[in-house]
Amino acid sequence: MSAAGFLGGRRITVRRSFWLRPQTLAILIATLFNAGLCFVNTVAGGVGNSAVIGCEVIIIFAVLIYVFPTVTYPRLLAIGTAILFLAALAGARAVFSGALDVKPIRDLLIPIAFFLLGAAAPDLRLADRIVRVIVVIVIVVGVFEYLFPELFTRIFNVAGFYIERGTMALTQAQQSSDLFVSGMRPEGASGGRGLFPVLGNHRVSSIFLEPISAGNFGIVVFIWALTRSLMERRVFWGLFLCAGLIIVMADSRFGANFCAVILVLALLPLAIRKMVVAVLPVLAILGLLVLPDLLSTSFRIDNGFIGRIILSGSILDKFTTLQWLGLSTPEFVTSDSGYAYTLGGFGVVGIALFWMALMLLRGKNNSFYLIRDLSAAYFAILLCISNSPFTIKTGALLWFLIGAVSQNRLSPMKAVHLPSGKNNANLRSSRIDGMARHSKNSSRAHYTELSRLANGGAVR
Repeated sequence: MSAAGFLGGRRITVRRSFWLRPQTLAILIATLFNAGLCFVNTVAGGVGNSAVIGCEVIIIFAVLIYVFPTVTYPRLLAIGTAILFLAALAGARAVFSGALDVKPIRDLLIPIAFFLLGAAAPDLRLADRIVRVIVVIVIVVGVFEYLFPELFTRIFNVAGFYIERGTMALTQAQQSSDLFVSGMRPEGASGGRGLFPVLGNHRVSSIFLEPISAGNFGIVVFIWALTRSLMERRVFWGLFLCAGLIIVMADSRFGANFCAVILVLALLPLAIRKMVVAVLPVLAILGLLVLPDLLSTSFRIDNGFIGRIILSGSILDKFTTLQWLGLSTPEFVTSDSGYAYTLGGFGVVGIALFWMALMLLRGKNNSFYLIRDLSAAYFAILLCISNSPFTIKTGALLWFLIGAVSQNRLSPMKAVHLPSGKNNANLRSSRIDGMARHSKNSSRAHYTELSRLANGGAVR
């Protein structure tokens, strides 16, 4: 943002500090507020789930208020219709199950709000800088957590925070040493660190408090590094290395494997890539319904990818017709299956409509379609084993970046082209003519003012 005015006939532009830009504040707060609440709970206690929900509501609505002037009438109509659709599903679930759950509306508003926030960004340099700042924070805090875990949990008692929120049991805290329940890889034949075992079983969570979210953030950084590398036609080695470091620290085996999938998708022609990504949710749901029976003969439910696939499929297998339509709330936990969680809130019709809307999003360049397709693949595959793509901690930044690339505004430095040769001579000539006209007009105005004063304030 910038403030503009005029001084001495010249336009003066005052640029707002990077740290005070609405986009910077919104993304940093959305990414860091959970860590802040964890610190407050560690020091003073009493920070429950209501505080987290309240903060999310404030952040989302603040962003929506800021971007509202940029929303066109057709977009506003589409957003309103989507919210009414989810509200109707929530009402139906309240009738059939006796429980009112409006969280799916929040899950929808995060992509909408932060996509529009990114689309309103002045240029891509701002997005680049925001990513770099968050990456530095994540790595610094992550290294501190890895080197001094006991001191880290004295400042951020992650287990205590999630117990206070009611999302983690006290018995689970005893096995994770005040970290999140998955903060330590279990020992045994099927346990232990998967990436660089020499680093030990500690999975770094950094500011995200959960290693799963930290690994997902590494994927987001990798997607951004790849997108920007192809846009600028130079490799963003620093971002690639940081993404890899974060994924390794979090021991995100999914993150490491998915980055390889991203590279393959990026090499595909646009039309083929779009076709592949468009059918991914259908293939994923069919796979979850068919594969568990085949895999369970050789594998069992555990923290590995195949084990999570079996668990996710077994949860989907319990769904009734009303639950597939999003009209009834499941009586069992669905958070371990992203598609079960999404079906429970959006219904199969809602998923189809919203996926169609995502794939029909238009941008000003092929770079937008690249980041859109890679991000869509990230959602479609990760939902097989987790509902973590919906968290604001990583979702806010991802959707902001997608929105920023959709406009692909050049930075002011790149948009200015200095004239040379004949054009430069013409520019100097135009400036001289303009100065002459300005001087002539100024002299005439000065003479008129003197005449008015000489005649007692009246001009003849």
